[in-house]
Amino acid sequence: MKVVMRFLSELRRRKVIQTLIPFLGVIWLLLQIIAVVTPLLNLSPFVATSLTIFLFACFPVVFYLAWYFDITPQGVKVTEVDYSENPKPLGPKWWLGLSVVMVGSLMLGLHYFDNARTDFAKRSEGLENSIKASSIAVLPFRDQSPDNDQQYLAAGVTEELASLLGRVPGLQVASASAGFNVARKNLLPVDIARRLQVDTLLSGSIHKIGNQIRLRVELINAKDGMTLWSQSFSRELSDIFAVETEIARAIANLLQQRYLAAGSLTNLNNTASTDAYMMYLRGREQYRLQTTESIKEARRLFEQALALDPEYAMAYVALADTIILLAEGSASFGVLKADIAATLAEQQLAKALVRAPELAEAHAVRGLLLFYLQSNYDAALPALDKALSLNPNLAQAHLWRFVALEQLGRSQDAWQALQQAHQLDPVAISHQYNLAFKLAERGDINAAKQQYQQLISDFPSSPVGYLGLAKLNSANSTSGVPMLSHIENNAVLDNLDPQLMQDIKALGWQNN
Repeated sequence: MKVVMRFLSELRRRKVIQTLIPFLGVIWLLLQIIAVVTPLLNLSPFVATSLTIFLFACFPVVFYLAWYFDITPQGVKVTEVDYSENPKPLGPKWWLGLSVVMVGSLMLGLHYFDNARTDFAKRSEGLENSIKASSIAVLPFRDQSPDNDQQYLAAGVTEELASLLGRVPGLQVASASAGFNVARKNLLPVDIARRLQVDTLLSGSIHKIGNQIRLRVELINAKDGMTLWSQSFSRELSDIFAVETEIARAIANLLQQRYLAAGSLTNLNNTASTDAYMMYLRGREQYRLQTTESIKEARRLFEQALALDPEYAMAYVALADTIILLAEGSASFGVLKADIAATLAEQQLAKALVRAPELAEAHAVRGLLLFYLQSNYDAALPALDKALSLNPNLAQAHLWRFVALEQLGRSQDAWQALQQAHQLDPVAISHQYNLAFKLAERGDINAAKQQYQQLISDFPSSPVGYLGLAKLNSANSTSGVPMLSHIENNAVLDNLDPQLMQDIKALGWQNN
């Protein structure tokens, strides 16, 4: 209490209050003038906000100066600490203190100025935060074209938006393939979000007539299924990349406190040729089917896309990925010799990286090439790490990193990589199977059993879950190696003989 009374006494003796009250009065007067002048001169409200922040940021500096100086009829004088002594010159400590106060005031002012600028920019674009969220899933866009023949375009937009959002710092984005898998179950948005472990969902539709497209998007709150924001975009097909970037930027600004200005987010999967893009999307459509014939067709379509635009970096990546799938191996279709596939894929990736060095998918597929076709796990890790530094939400890259780390004997790091892959795509067969296998290996049998049962629930027609459940309950429950599945949904095992499939299912349930 004595300290407080002494401080108040010093304020009175140093006449600090007498200085601050007029200063606050000046601030009030200036604010009134600003409020009147701003509409008269048609100034932006942001100008008034900026001046207000500046005036209040000066308050600590004025307080500090008032503590050491008095304004008298004879001018500004240094306040004497003790009247029995002569005034002392200002020393280094005083200047240091003034510098600290001024820097602190400047930083405080800049902080509030940046917040005000962000809020004003969002309000001007109609993107005020309706919810703060750190995770989102992009659901498959619906094709509402007259002939209902644009599914491949709708799926392509879905993948592109997930990829763009995945590059936004601090935002966890579920894999697009997870959205495709869950959407087939016709669940409610709340149930989809719960299964994918996200706070928000992005859904939409696409309507194409000739070269005109109309995209409608909705941001949905996962807790109650309510629409937080919706917008329609009508453009020419050639502007599809700009539209996708605009949507991704709007979503990021809605969900996060920071503000992404126009031009700060770039769509690296772009081409000057609309025909090349359409060919690429048709190739992606075939790629998702995951059969030998569809992968061959995807390769042909990607090559046609490159014939139309030899500068199309993402098409080179897709072609390399497809060639790897066609190589010999337990997790691929075995059409090409491994060494030939490796050479061809490396050539395509080199072309992609020359044209787009920051393309995360190119580095990820290069990591896959190095460890899957060349067994070079040490070289694969830097490539995968580079991919994840550019896009931390590449679920497949986390899985490939898990495999490489396992082969290098780094079990704990591999476990963390697998958990990250499963978090981004909790539906993928390869993620669920590997997670269950590692849980059993770590001694958590109950959790492993639940994971296998979840896998069977998600994919009842696949033998993988039954096979894992059977192994779990056998004498050698943790024998063998985790599944490496580059193929989505493990198409190689899904094409088993029907009778063998029944036997595997029976074995799984029998041991259960």
